[in-house]
Amino acid sequence: MSDDQGLIQLLSNNLDYFRAKPVNIPKITILLDDGYHPDKLTVELQKVYPQIMTKIRFQLVPKR
Repeated sequence: MSDDQGLIQLLSNNLDYFRAKPVNIPKITILLDDGYHPDKLTVELQKVYPQIMTKIRFQLVPKR
């Protein structure tokens, strides 16, 4: 399983948390290394829960 697929599965398994999270509080920032593809993750997660990107955001962490 790729990094992207693993994260998609993890977040999909916990959709109740994201559905219950109010949009009026700050988004949850998920830090990613260069093994992830935020554009692909966004598209796939929006297929599962279209409003998820109103509640989370991805941030790539620079290499050391």
